Amino acid sequence: MYKQLPKAIQDVGHLINLDQSIIEINDEKRVMNLVNEIIPRKDFDDENFRYKIYSLYETIEREKSRRQSKRKCLNSKQRKALFDLKKEKFKFSDFDPINSLWHSYFDSVLNEIKTKEDQLKLARIDFHGCYLMVYSSKNVSIVGLKGYVLQESKSTFRLLTEQDRLLTIPKTGTVFVFEHQDKVYKLNGYNIKMSSFNRSKAKPKLNLISNL
Repeated sequence: MYKQLPKAIQDVGHLINLDQSIIEINDEKRVMNLVNEIIPRKDFDDENFRYKIYSLYETIEREKSRRQSKRKCLNSKQRKALFDLKKEKFKFSDFDPINSLWHSYFDSVLNEIKTKEDQLKLARIDFHGCYLMVYSSKNVSIVGLKGYVLQESKSTFRLLTEQDRLLTIPKTGTVFVFEHQDKVYKLNGYNIKMSSFNRSKAKPKLNLISNL
């Protein structure tokens, strides 16, 4: 476990400020004295200390694995692909149960509204699964279009129609309506120009939903 330094190093030890005591080590006692000086005293309480073996290679491999795992994340193209809905993958009838769940969710929101301040909860609802219809729009060609909300972005709703068509409807300049418990609610798209996630945290300045 120990041996004298090569003679070539001993001869130039004074030139590199090498400790003379290290050069002269030639027995186990001196080695142990040196170890005692270097190792913290608290470590000697461990009876098995001198028998422990630590592999530097294992540490390197763990660090390498940790760095590699950190790099396993989605790039911008992959993140964008998560929101790329393919038209042929969806059928209108498959979303009937989701729409039923959405009505149950909307019921729970309505039941929580007791005061005027509670009405903010209406402005923060999630519309995924809601059956929306375009009530009016600056673009008259989209008036009357309707379908289940499959996706909402800051500026658009993506609706799945009864013909299994996936349509992108802009919020700006568009008023939507939806029906719940024999009541019709109007939704001004201009006032919800943000994603559903951000809307759930933001405090709206305008009435976003109202009865017709």
